[in-house]
Amino acid sequence: MDLITIQNQHTHRYPVVISLPHSGTWLPDDMRQALLPGAILANTDWFLPALYDFLPATGFTTLTNHVNRYAADPNRSVIVAPAGSYQRTTVYQQNTFGHPLYAAPLSLPTIEHRLAAYYHPYRTALQRLLADKIAAFGHVTLIDLHSFAFYPGQPGIHPQDIVLGSEHDQTSSKAFRMQVTAALTTAGFTVSDNYPFRGGDITRHYGQDPRVTALQIELNYRCYIGNTRRYGEEELTDYDPALFAAASRRLLAIKRLLEQIQ
Repeated sequence: MDLITIQNQHTHRYPVVISLPHSGTWLPDDMRQALLPGAILANTDWFLPALYDFLPATGFTTLTNHVNRYAADPNRSVIVAPAGSYQRTTVYQQNTFGHPLYAAPLSLPTIEHRLAAYYHPYRTALQRLLADKIAAFGHVTLIDLHSFAFYPGQPGIHPQDIVLGSEHDQTSSKAFRMQVTAALTTAGFTVSDNYPFRGGDITRHYGQDPRVTALQIELNYRCYIGNTRRYGEEELTDYDPALFAAASRRLLAIKRLLEQIQ
């Protein structure tokens, strides 16, 4: 199977690249066999390619990862570590709830193989797409799409519908972030500014280039998967179709805004 999909690679209709790094569910066989029985690969960005399918359909260049983030996380810098929490490693050895995935730490050769096979292809493709847009337009807007169940470590806080991450306006201008906020608010979403997600390595790394405007958009599960349930340590397999369709229609606000970028 293809590990990544690029849509509209050579269609330079807009100076925009859409990135979906955490939506994959495919696992390599050796990893599947090594996982502990009952290991739960929670907190994937479930179903986002289908939710945002209107973006590539409109002509936006879109990069989608099909590999599970637990194999190697392309939204991290390269950290070769045999142990540690998922927040401090590129190849996770714990899930996002802190529970071990393997009976013993992965070997360094295994980690290096995962990086070569599943991390670098995504980041190399993304770098190439950004460079192509810069060559065509002189600049590019990078939108990194994610979703979340709750604010990590803050069980008593009711989360907003959407969190915009721009490293506190270091990877995109405040004016652009406020434009996105206004569009999403008009569509009926509540929006948080860089709290608690300020953007991952993709936005922070590529957003250092003055020719790149980089913004991470995190969407709460309850806005598109199900709004009458609680989310825990689980792998999701379905969603509320009516809620999903309604959310996709509301998110057209992003498309309309991005269409205006020249």
